Amino acid sequence: MNFLFFKYICKYFLFVIIKGLLFKKFNIKQRNQMKLANYWSEADLLRGVKDNSEIAIKTIYKLHFAMVENFIRLNGGNSQDAKDVFQDGFLVLYRNVKNDDFKLDCKIKTYLYSVCRRIWLTELKRKNKVPTSVNELDEFITVDDAEIDENNEQEKMLSHLSQCLELLGEPCSSLLSDFYLNNYSMQEIADKMGYTNADNAKTQKYKCLLRLKKIFFKNEILKKETI
Repeated sequence: MNFLFFKYICKYFLFVIIKGLLFKKFNIKQRNQMKLANYWSEADLLRGVKDNSEIAIKTIYKLHFAMVENFIRLNGGNSQDAKDVFQDGFLVLYRNVKNDDFKLDCKIKTYLYSVCRRIWLTELKRKNKVPTSVNELDEFITVDDAEIDENNEQEKMLSHLSQCLELLGEPCSSLLSDFYLNNYSMQEIADKMGYTNADNAKTQKYKCLLRLKKIFFKNEILKKETI
């Protein structure tokens, strides 16, 4: 199995999980935990993000989404645009936090606002639209275009992988989702899908990954040839 392809598979399902957590509705126990998380330090929140803590991720959304949504709405966007931009901005933060060499020299609020601001202004420029309410006195930092470009390339690749998963069809699509997204064991997958045992389910998973890899690279080549 190609290591880079396997890395994309794991990253795709991880990002699906992260995006889902941002707008997930929590139960009473989790909401009570979030109330406590409101008193976490910035370092605690960043550590939580690095550890994939649902509470930390949701708390950052709760604290800072409204700020981003307000900026997007004031500049020609809507609520769905704000969600998309916030997701992309959070994933930039998430990728950086996972890097041990990354040091955040400003508040999370400032960083997220700056990244989301840059993403949306870039999107407006792409659509030949002019921002209507950009206050240069707002607190923001300069965001390296390379970070945004890298994020865009990652999004394109993950979007391509999502399309390939749809082409893969059943039962492979459900099998891979259950394993990578729902954390099912091989035995649980075998029981659910009617395989004889966990080893047979594992063999089927491997075959599904090979099929997905073939679809992934075949469609990637076709896409490049049509550009």
